[in-house]
Amino acid sequence: ESCALAATLIDPEQNFPQRYDAVRSYLDSLAKPVGSLGSIEDYAARIAALQRSVNPKVTPVCLIFAGDHGVAKDKSEGGMNCSSYPQAVSRKVLEGLDHGIAGASVLARCNDVPLRVVDVGLADGPTEYEWSKTVVRSSESKVKGGTKNFCKGDAMSESEVEQCILAGRKETGKFIDEVEASIVLFGEVGIGNTTTSSALIAALTGVDVESLCGTGASTNRDGINDEVITKKISIIKKAMQHHGASPMKDAPLKALKAVGGAEIAAICGGILESSKRDIPILVDGFIVTTAAMIACQIDPSVTRLLLFATQSTEKGQDIALNVISDIALSHNIPVPVIPALNMHLRMGEGTGALLAMPLVRSSCAVVAELATLNEVLGLEM
Repeated sequence: ESCALAATLIDPEQNFPQRYDAVRSYLDSLAKPVGSLGSIEDYAARIAALQRSVNPKVTPVCLIFAGDHGVAKDKSEGGMNCSSYPQAVSRKVLEGLDHGIAGASVLARCNDVPLRVVDVGLADGPTEYEWSKTVVRSSESKVKGGTKNFCKGDAMSESEVEQCILAGRKETGKFIDEVEASIVLFGEVGIGNTTTSSALIAALTGVDVESLCGTGASTNRDGINDEVITKKISIIKKAMQHHGASPMKDAPLKALKAVGGAEIAAICGGILESSKRDIPILVDGFIVTTAAMIACQIDPSVTRLLLFATQSTEKGQDIALNVISDIALSHNIPVPVIPALNMHLRMGEGTGALLAMPLVRSSCAVVAELATLNEVLGLEM
């Protein structure tokens, strides 16, 4: 049975949905109740269909893009103070990543995932800090000083959006080639990027801003701060009034220019590059899901790659997931399954995706190693 599947997978006439369905049928023939491994079976079918192999390999890389947001600057610097944390924290997180002591550093190490961090738009720090270039590096095409305050004008110019998408493509392609990666995990760093992601979803879908906003990076343990949420709603409403919501609806490049973030555009570029190479993506929480939604609006075939790692505490993620599902359905592509982990993760840095790596390894082992029911029934006692 695995020989027949192998022949289907390497057949150039078989498109992705046909290959995916063939793997699902094979998984149904294995020594387990049909569908009993739940979302693991979707992961297995998606990865095997993309790699065209009954023995899919798991060689991951985690690529974090970092950028600062004009809307997170202090009001004295022309910003809106949208976050519970000051903007300078973004740079400190990168310093921690560069020294191998930050959250993503620890989780990448213990899950055997090579990690790289690219600054595509951090604000200038008080002192010049030289990145090691072993973990953290600066992009050649960086948005200098971070994005602008999108309540007062465009976050980025058209050329900055293009250069961030291109930087994402280039850095992703380079890392994949260096490691011969077979799966990519994306992460982000950027104080204020939950506000930016909520603004992007509001702009692209036209949904009510109040149904979108959560606290973002929180200073309390339960992650809920009504005062911060109220402030975010008011900031995003102001942005929508300034830009006029209708020209941005279903117009990803316009929305990125008006209310986007450098790191979100770069992740979007990285996802598009992965799609070109048929490489699956383990999608982290809210911000990476937003970037994935934008990539799907640019190229609907991206939906075939997506493995959602974690349910965000941000309400806007569900809206983005619904948009992605609708795009997949309308293009006859198998709809990605719901996020795997629901553990109140809200750290960013790709940490949710890193924590879900054992699930990806397990899904590949299932398709490669689990016996068929016929093989088990034929065992000699």
